[in-house]
Amino acid sequence: MPVTSFSYEARDKVGNTLTGEVRADSRQAVVRQLRDQGLVAIRITEHPPVVVAPPTRRPAIGGKVPLSVLAQFYRELATLVGSGMTVIQSLHTLDETVHHPTLRWAVRGMLPNIERGQRLSEQMKRYPEVFSPLTVAIVAAGEHGGKLDDMLKLMAEYSERDMETQRMIKRETFYPKILLVAILTIVPVGTAIATGIMGGTAAGVRAIAQTLLGYLLFIGLPLGLVWALLRAFTKSEQGRERIDRIKLALPIFGGLTTRLAMSRFCRALGALYSAGVAMPEGVQLSAATVANAALEGTLTRTIPQLRKGGKLSDALATSNLVPHLVLSMLRTGEQTGNIDQTLMKVADYYDDETKTKIHQLGTLIVPICVIIGAIVVLLIAVKFYSGYFSGMMSGAE
Repeated sequence: MPVTSFSYEARDKVGNTLTGEVRADSRQAVVRQLRDQGLVAIRITEHPPVVVAPPTRRPAIGGKVPLSVLAQFYRELATLVGSGMTVIQSLHTLDETVHHPTLRWAVRGMLPNIERGQRLSEQMKRYPEVFSPLTVAIVAAGEHGGKLDDMLKLMAEYSERDMETQRMIKRETFYPKILLVAILTIVPVGTAIATGIMGGTAAGVRAIAQTLLGYLLFIGLPLGLVWALLRAFTKSEQGRERIDRIKLALPIFGGLTTRLAMSRFCRALGALYSAGVAMPEGVQLSAATVANAALEGTLTRTIPQLRKGGKLSDALATSNLVPHLVLSMLRTGEQTGNIDQTLMKVADYYDDETKTKIHQLGTLIVPICVIIGAIVVLLIAVKFYSGYFSGMMSGAE
């Protein structure tokens, strides 16, 4: 129970009446405190905890809190709580070291209510732009089970894993992105140079303008139109699920999307199950981490069957979106009673598979981009020399 403030009226051994205020988790605890002091309680009044609203305005700068900052915050908070400090003392200590404006805003908004007896998880729930529902559930489970420091370490590890996956994707796709930009730049620049040599500066400027207009008409407008249609289509839940189902069916990229989604789901569910969260609630929270409406719908549709006592592996067996490996490992975990450890092993396996596939895809895209760039340069060179020799022949005549 959260600590609450009580005012009391008590009588000492000589009959004097005393009044005061104490903090305890129940009326019985107040009576025991007074008795230990040699006082007899006459009247005890409970003061409901005052909930202080968070600041109405977020910081003007800062934006979304990066995973790296959150992971460091969870790990430092876990270390402080594990060393014997209270949550209040730990947050006051971190308040002096947190540099991100949005996270500092959340910490300072939580502190007054936690000092009045509210739980950390209850306050985290009031800042959804900082703390995800998954974080709130794991912290709440840690508070109920007396393992808050362990659960905070678990959240730090989860955030670090997710952060490493994002960094890996950015790292492996960086060079192909540079090549793509270079190819798109070569066309107008190369055309302008070739045209400028043959026809002068004015002709080169016109060539750049024509190329950029071609980009706009044949690339920009079609892509913009497709993007607008997709945005309109995905506003409905059914449309979003259809689009995400198509993403899962794409060659190469569909398998990669499935691996990433299953890794997040298994890791989140393993963490929640390890924290003591019931399977239906764990699946509901974990399904929100997959970032795919089709998979999320498949996973959440198992919840009614789970609440009736069914097994997750049986509930997912009829779906063609969940890989056979996940079902097989789930059955093994359900039979051995080590569901959380089994799910973590599946998540580790898919993380390794994802790294390998992304590296292979990046390695494959680079030579393709180089070949395309070489073809573009060759076409520009052919166009230049054909125009150059045509001009020479015309001049000779």
